[in-house]
Amino acid sequence: MKRQNVYGATYTSLAEPQLSAELARCARPQSIGRADTVSIQPCATPSERSQDRFLVADWLISDHIWHFHAVFDGHAGHECVDHVVAALPAVVHDALVAGLASGPLDVPELLRKAIADVDARMGQDLQDLFPGGLDGLSDDEIAATINDNGLNSAKVLRCMRGSTVLVALHSGDDVWVASLGDCQCVLGAKTTSGWQTTVLSSNHNGTDADEAARIHQEHPGEPECILRDRVLGAIAVTRAVGDFLFKLPASYTTRVFLNARPGFQISSKIADFLGRNLTPPYLSAQCDIQHVHLPSLDASEAFLVLASDGLIDLSGDTYGLEHREPAVAGKKWVEVLSREDRTGNAALYLLRDAMGWDADAVSSLLTVESEQGTRWMDDTTIVFTKLV
Repeated sequence: MKRQNVYGATYTSLAEPQLSAELARCARPQSIGRADTVSIQPCATPSERSQDRFLVADWLISDHIWHFHAVFDGHAGHECVDHVVAALPAVVHDALVAGLASGPLDVPELLRKAIADVDARMGQDLQDLFPGGLDGLSDDEIAATINDNGLNSAKVLRCMRGSTVLVALHSGDDVWVASLGDCQCVLGAKTTSGWQTTVLSSNHNGTDADEAARIHQEHPGEPECILRDRVLGAIAVTRAVGDFLFKLPASYTTRVFLNARPGFQISSKIADFLGRNLTPPYLSAQCDIQHVHLPSLDASEAFLVLASDGLIDLSGDTYGLEHREPAVAGKKWVEVLSREDRTGNAALYLLRDAMGWDADAVSSLLTVESEQGTRWMDDTTIVFTKLV
């Protein structure tokens, strides 16, 4: 049955079991080891496909199993997030091998360095294309260097895009969570006093007072370094891999990025903030780390939820959350996942609950007919991991 939503867009109202089948088709639920996963973007337009990525891997290193679970939320394009997914796990794995072989292991420092090094390597690869700098080069010479449809193009494009990073590294009784950007990680633990919720990620966003204050402190005399809750008035996240428009001098944007092909989706917006780029970098690639020693929880059950920020958006609408804070939404996620009647893939169950159990409401999210072919909901990825 065809209906119209509140915005006047047409959608198809589905009944069960067709609705659950369509949700599963779009979300592609998987169970990988101890993890349940989903990742959804219903818009079928190729250019609007999901920029979320996730990875679940188990590594046997020095007779110990290390569980590497990660969620990446790309933005402005796919090149950066695809590069990070390909590069970061190997960097972390190799650092673990080397660290365990050489002595006491500092996992927080290992994760901080791995993420920062992937970002720094991207930036250095770009700058190495111009060993003498940009001065003295014509725009034609720069364009010929960067638009080779090969390695040079790839190096430039991944620097023009960006990605958040959320990693949970678990071995034995210990869990470390590294967060860069605004994806969320929530720990649910069942203790003698009931289920407890702990947020293990940071909210690196311009709306966060501490992050805004940090950037203002790093750029004194630049009141517009945070404008309209965005860095330079342009980007919501305050920490990310890539996004070198906010990390390199403005000349790299005007002479390199704006001459790249393919370029930005909306290059006219670049000029709006370029004049504010006075003392880069404005975005950081330094992640925050939290550690949990599982026995200290004294919990009979425990699990982690890693999610891209699309889950916050869905939760806010469905649960009627006035403040879309990770602590508020996370408490609801733990409540949902701890239900005694929960069945099947845990990530899919949480996604369905966040979308709503009303068939028509979920149908309106899955089957909208968009004349412009643009997405109508944020990419949403969930990785659920049982710890205890």
